[in-house]
Amino acid sequence: MKLNNLIPIASRLKNRIAIKVRAVRNGKTWNVSQEYELNHAIEFMQQEHFLKLYSDLMAGRQRVSQGYVSDLILQEFFDNSKEQWQSFVDHIRNKTTLDIGPCVMSPIAGWDVSLQRHIIEPLYLPIHEWQIKNLGRSVFSELICHGQQAEQPVPELFGMVDGAIFCRNMLDHTPHWPFVLSLISSYAAKGCRLLLWTDLDHGGKANEGHYDITPDSDSFRRLIVSLGFRIERECHNEKRADKNWGCFAVKERV
Repeated sequence: MKLNNLIPIASRLKNRIAIKVRAVRNGKTWNVSQEYELNHAIEFMQQEHFLKLYSDLMAGRQRVSQGYVSDLILQEFFDNSKEQWQSFVDHIRNKTTLDIGPCVMSPIAGWDVSLQRHIIEPLYLPIHEWQIKNLGRSVFSELICHGQQAEQPVPELFGMVDGAIFCRNMLDHTPHWPFVLSLISSYAAKGCRLLLWTDLDHGGKANEGHYDITPDSDSFRRLIVSLGFRIERECHNEKRADKNWGCFAVKERV
């Protein structure tokens, strides 16, 4: 679907929400956070930026087998090195990859060199249905989708993800982030790559959809290492007001 065909859809959607979204209730709980996330996800899927990404994915322009590379991922996890990126692509070839918490779209939808591509997303079903109803297709149609909370285990993935686990901008969206990290370690086979980025601390300004993890990035780094990962590169966005941290790591201990 071409972008110029999708822009009129965005205009019409401003006056029509396909899935009814309730107002966020007072008091922050996980359920309240999910209402917040769904509300914002539906708003975002009506914007031209998302529709451009959607159009490129559906047209096959985000396939890594055809040489596509995300500028954001290249910058955050690969030091803007296309050589490091290509080494990563070679590593995940014919292996299993996993994205935890992709919300409306996952980069692994374009990692077509992988043998299996899984996502874990609690809002998968309503987002999937919304995209089919309003855009005609879902970005998740070629992925193995687990529509559940990320802190709940997916037994079939234990020790089976030998390619890579991608978890970006997700951990601070749940109060149960320690259990998510524990399961990431359980899913990762030896040699699995981890691409992780999260806001750590919101300076006391976390809204309904966000939670503070820690103001100490060194402590968080030690936690990742204690879960059996060797950190090869670290990253953080200095332009963000919120304290954040990310890494590219390799699972060494199972």
